[in-house]
Amino acid sequence: MTQDITDLRATVRGEVLTPQDAGYEDARALHNGMIDRRPAAIVRVSGTADVVGVLAYAREHALEVSVRGGGHGVAGHALGGDLVIDLSALRGVTVDAAARTAVVQAGTIWGEVDQATQAHGLAVPGGRISHTGVAGLTLGGGEGWLSARYGLSCDNLIAVELVTADGRVVVADDESEPELMWALRGGGGNFGVVMSFTFRLHPLGPLVLGGMLGYRVSDAPAVLDALERLHSAGHDDFAPAAVFLTAPPAPFVPGHVVGRPILAIVPAWLGDPEAGAEVIRPLFEAATPLFDAVQPMPYPALQSMLDDGSQPGRRNRWSAEFVPGLDPSLISDLQDAAIAAPSPLSQLIVSPLPEAVRTAPDSAFPSRHGGRWLVHPVGVWVDPGDDPANLAWVQEVTAAIRKHGVTGSYLNLEQADDDRVRWAMGVRRYRRLQQVKAAWDPGDVFRHCAHVSP
Repeated sequence: MTQDITDLRATVRGEVLTPQDAGYEDARALHNGMIDRRPAAIVRVSGTADVVGVLAYAREHALEVSVRGGGHGVAGHALGGDLVIDLSALRGVTVDAAARTAVVQAGTIWGEVDQATQAHGLAVPGGRISHTGVAGLTLGGGEGWLSARYGLSCDNLIAVELVTADGRVVVADDESEPELMWALRGGGGNFGVVMSFTFRLHPLGPLVLGGMLGYRVSDAPAVLDALERLHSAGHDDFAPAAVFLTAPPAPFVPGHVVGRPILAIVPAWLGDPEAGAEVIRPLFEAATPLFDAVQPMPYPALQSMLDDGSQPGRRNRWSAEFVPGLDPSLISDLQDAAIAAPSPLSQLIVSPLPEAVRTAPDSAFPSRHGGRWLVHPVGVWVDPGDDPANLAWVQEVTAAIRKHGVTGSYLNLEQADDDRVRWAMGVRRYRRLQQVKAAWDPGDVFRHCAHVSP
């Protein structure tokens, strides 16, 4: 294929990187350091015309393509096949403050969206790590702090510009292409190369309540019971998450706690910080915190406060299960798993599925109406020699969670095979997605994603 690459370079304006080129190794590096693939070429496209050209080239030479946005997806779909359409150079956010909308290019990361929208006192639900890519998160759903008020990222998606498998440029919305829009809201990257997203924005800030409370792992039953009661009270501004983790050497963590397994609660409150401080008081009454780092902060600070625990290049294996509730035996299993974790970088994240997600209009996103809590084991380590122990830990804790009535999965957080995708979507949703896939990508060009077959 070396000779053919000359033709590809003549086809596009963007940079074409092959294994022989300087910069190729950096370009193929993903967030998950376990993904070690060497595609024949990575094309850093300069715009829509380049994407059309790469797809035409791939058709002519019978090559598989994949699409890279932020490169954060744990499954590594961004480096599938022979040619990578790398959108990372397309990073722009245009805010219409009067209309409360933003047009976001597909290579943008969420921190850039937050910075641009908060300049106008506005925001759109993103994830919980600021360097996550907008494209992958949105197409797979997009759950984060603001979901408590405003649903998923995809629930706030107004329009999409994408390039189809046959090279057409389509602008889809609920009026022009309602079935395609339904599928793009949670159905993954199965239907084309998205070039831009138009989001609905919402007022937020200037300050929210963020930070962290730390507890002994043994306090988990009382603290998580208090958290579940607070969530059940139906406060739209309450957007919490719980994390079993190894206490980091942060300035707010006492020295004698650093390096110990703890339960951390992020009791995020999106409204008036003083009102939020009163609402979360039961968390202080449930058990005495080891530390209290809860304080008012700008929303972008809340969005980035967990970034240090999610560094690129480490080895990752994750799973994600929705469960009906936090029953005592599940909490006991999570306590045991937290203590047994072989890597101090690993975490067990527990977060509620907000009513704003459960009551949003129907879309391809699965699991809106099943379990009310997401339990997300995050195995993270550095040394490849530690693979067996850490992979076994994720497998064992996942099996333990599944004993408690799992109802679904959040596919953005998984390395899901086709059977897992089909199960997570459910029969009716999967069949409907197949119909959309057959209409827009009958040749299954876009198969490197949470895959739906045509």
